Amino acid sequence: MDNRKICFIICSNNDFYLTECFNYLSLLDIPEGYTADTLVISDAVSMAAGYNEGMHASDARYKVYLHQDTFIRNRQFLRDIIAIFQSDPQIGMIGMIGARHLCWDAVMWHEQRIGNFYRLEKTLEAGENYSIQMIKEGIVPVEVVDGLMMVTQYDLPWREDIITGWDFYDVSQCLEFRRAGYQIVVPGQASAWYIHDCEVPNYWNYDAARKKVRAAYPDFFPPKKSFLFCPTDRIKMNHITWGLLELGYEVRMDNGEAHIQNYSEQGKDDFAERLKVHHCDYVISFNLSPEIAQACYEEGVPYIAWCYDSPLKELNGWFAAYPTTHIFAMDKQEIDKLAGKKLPHLHYMHLAANTAMMKGLVITEEDEKAYSHDVSMVGNLYLKQDYQKLLPPEKNAISEDMEAFVHDPVGDWQQKTKVFNRLSEETVQYLAGIMDAKKSYNMDNRHYYEALMARDITHRDRVLILGELAQEHEVHLYATSKEKAPANVHVHGWVDPNKEALKIFHLSKINLNITLRSIESGIPQRIFDVMSVGGFVISNYQQDLAELFVPDQEIVLFRTMEELKKKVNYYLRHEKERLAIAIAGYRKVSECYSYPQMLKKIIRIVDAEL
Repeated sequence: MDNRKICFIICSNNDFYLTECFNYLSLLDIPEGYTADTLVISDAVSMAAGYNEGMHASDARYKVYLHQDTFIRNRQFLRDIIAIFQSDPQIGMIGMIGARHLCWDAVMWHEQRIGNFYRLEKTLEAGENYSIQMIKEGIVPVEVVDGLMMVTQYDLPWREDIITGWDFYDVSQCLEFRRAGYQIVVPGQASAWYIHDCEVPNYWNYDAARKKVRAAYPDFFPPKKSFLFCPTDRIKMNHITWGLLELGYEVRMDNGEAHIQNYSEQGKDDFAERLKVHHCDYVISFNLSPEIAQACYEEGVPYIAWCYDSPLKELNGWFAAYPTTHIFAMDKQEIDKLAGKKLPHLHYMHLAANTAMMKGLVITEEDEKAYSHDVSMVGNLYLKQDYQKLLPPEKNAISEDMEAFVHDPVGDWQQKTKVFNRLSEETVQYLAGIMDAKKSYNMDNRHYYEALMARDITHRDRVLILGELAQEHEVHLYATSKEKAPANVHVHGWVDPNKEALKIFHLSKINLNITLRSIESGIPQRIFDVMSVGGFVISNYQQDLAELFVPDQEIVLFRTMEELKKKVNYYLRHEKERLAIAIAGYRKVSECYSYPQMLKKIIRIVDAEL
């Protein structure tokens, strides 16, 4: 083995591409003291067989397995790869594009890929290829790399017994290197190191090769496990089942209905009996059910609770600390508040878009007549909790504190109008003396009372916004109750969130999101549902929204009433800009925030913890 030699190994069937590839190779700088040569395999029966022939024919330590249509434009390429290999002997392979995680179906582009390619930056600026994350510096470990270029410093046989054609040789060799204990990396490329001038790929034998690779590496592709999805008495959505089915998992539906907020031994025992019948590997639900958590702990089954609301008093319960309970909360601020609880499996995970279900949406002429609104909101008014009944009988500092808590933030989402930690300690003590908080599962008193009163703020937010906008525009509200709605708002009854609501989201020019005030930074499901059908969203500012979406390009945000009115007026007059934002929002949730994508992350975390 010559430790100061590099060999380019190319399987070729096209002299035109091969000549161009050689032209680029001739321009590379060869480090002093090193030599480089090229081996062309022109009669290979398969990619693995051809690469094996080249590997055995060369004594070079560093081998570059290269497509004939890949042209290396980084003249310092050889110095760069040698430096990477010499930095860590565990690095066995370098690729240009790879995936941190190999998808369960063995298709690398079904997970987000990382790296760089020629003109990727321009492509991303145009709003395309969200599935590829550009890496400009450093080196990033990956599980698999694309076969357009695979550079090695160790020789491992290519599995020509498995790979009898021209597909999945790259995945197979990456798995061989991982089995041998070597690391695979993708280098940062400020400017792409290569051009890949590939033709339309031939997928004639692609799926057969994929299945052979999965069968040959059972240690990397274990059998898919089964999930039991549990409907609850509070949330009727079944988005999780769609996502799991898209991922290829076996999904069973619980034929009962678990309680979310309340706990009873009978409810727990009933679910435990159903759990024994289903024989599932995981249980999953929206929010955290005490009865499900207790039964799963007793039966030793992992329970995944994906939180739909915030705050959840159930996260303070004894069952949240069980080793079988895996909690995914949608609000980072709530996670911070729970830090002292030391929950073993608490993670942040925002909600998602069910784009697969939404693709089946059918819009009729009757729908267009019924739901083509200028401005609409689907959501309750959160009728006042009558906090006035809690006020002291005579006006004093406590009553003034409570009044200010409810009234001061209305219509304003700036930093100074945060909800929590605003009541005085005297007020908290007063409320503790008159309210029954026994069902709060040891939730901090202050947090409990402020979350309760936040509904009053949200009610006033929504009434104010709807009434103000209705003075200039046609505004429609879909809610369970017409009580307290402004007189100039068109109020309709509640609609099915999986049917009529989606049509309203798609057909309305502007969909309003006014977040429940107790959700400090998280994103309500409504946002993802609107975007999943290409709807345009204007929302109050939320920290997570500004981080997940590009404001004024994928979503429109407001912090004050005046800002909202200006933006509503503007986007109702500028249809092209409004539609461009709606399309960009749809693209973002489809490519980045779908239920399969988020569930893959959740399952990966849970499996790692198990």
